[in-house]
Amino acid sequence: MNPAEKGWLKEYLKFRGPHPIDLNQYHIKDQDSLLYKIVQPTGLIYGHPIHAPGIQHPKEQRWNSLGKMKIVLLESFLHSASLKQDSLPQTTNDWQDFYMETSQSIGRFYSTLDPQIRKKKFFIFSKPKIEDSRFTEQILHKRLFLKSRWDNFWASLFQNSLLFLDTYYFGEWRAGKFHNMKWHKDAMKMLLLKVIASAAHANQIIEREERNMFFTFLRSSNLSKAQSKQAKEAFRDGITLDQIDLRQADTWLLKKYVLELAILMIWADKVVSTEERAFLNKLATRLGFSEEELDISLIAIESFVIENWKEVYFLQSKHSFQVISDTIVQRISFVLKKHKESIGQEIKESKELWYLFEKSKTESLDEDEKEKMRVQLIDILKSIPAFVIIALPGSFLTLPLLLKVLPKSVFPSGFQN
Repeated sequence: MNPAEKGWLKEYLKFRGPHPIDLNQYHIKDQDSLLYKIVQPTGLIYGHPIHAPGIQHPKEQRWNSLGKMKIVLLESFLHSASLKQDSLPQTTNDWQDFYMETSQSIGRFYSTLDPQIRKKKFFIFSKPKIEDSRFTEQILHKRLFLKSRWDNFWASLFQNSLLFLDTYYFGEWRAGKFHNMKWHKDAMKMLLLKVIASAAHANQIIEREERNMFFTFLRSSNLSKAQSKQAKEAFRDGITLDQIDLRQADTWLLKKYVLELAILMIWADKVVSTEERAFLNKLATRLGFSEEELDISLIAIESFVIENWKEVYFLQSKHSFQVISDTIVQRISFVLKKHKESIGQEIKESKELWYLFEKSKTESLDEDEKEKMRVQLIDILKSIPAFVIIALPGSFLTLPLLLKVLPKSVFPSGFQN
């Protein structure tokens, strides 16, 4: 099976059929938070889909970037739809039917957003029926096709980051919640453009990367001429947060998306200045987020970058790995200090972990014991409410680093790093 070839969708669904989506593994009840937990590590929110949620296809490493991105988007649609099910399928056959029906509904979803989509030029040889899997294949290909040149990859982020909105609205559409979906999505894109413009003006200097990102986003948004003109004026003349009505971001997940796209815009010129941090603090406050929640979003983005450093080409030339590493260590340490009492209690209640701490006072631990300690400490971090919904960079969090970022008061008395 190769997503670059015709007929790949049916082949992939045959592979997917025997594997159910397990939502219970996340231990998160809120649907918005759960969708974020599932999709955020994929990179879809950041416009750079890398890893599909759920099961990994054995031939994935052979696919090109576009093929991998198709699977990320498809799986994100499947997971978003599963969240809106009154009850999940129980048998293998039921799951196969669910995957097939959901994938076929993607065509109807996009036709709802754009009734003229059947007339688009990307149907080269024939125009398959909306319910046909070929229609879904061609839609996904079109949505993922990057018009931006590779030497301007940073700007292309914002073209692909809009795919997250597709994932979000698909779930809402499946649940029958939207009768004005196109209007709502267009209003969200307009809101995002204004916030991005405001973020670009936060330090009074418009960098080339910021300009590229804004206009790439504008071109990919497919807004009306009047809306595009309004967005261009906001970028040209400058717009403050006080001038932006943020009420269109009316769910926790949309607010989170606005905040994290603003962070990406701030990151475009490599440095988060004092003025830009103040801008992010103000934006977070207006969206109803605390300063700690802002730091969690920053950690989420930095974790994604660190965990996928070799594949995140758009950041390798923009940021030093060491700079990001030092920054995320400081942020994690700052958050952990606020939760030191609960962390200390968790460590005390883990008999094996406590034993290893006590043992290390008098003798060296072997490599297996050190790894057990590392894994259990990461599990404790993941249990902290602030970190429940994000994917921490597990491979980056070595035992010495964990012992560095954890508050010293959580360790047994007399313990030395």
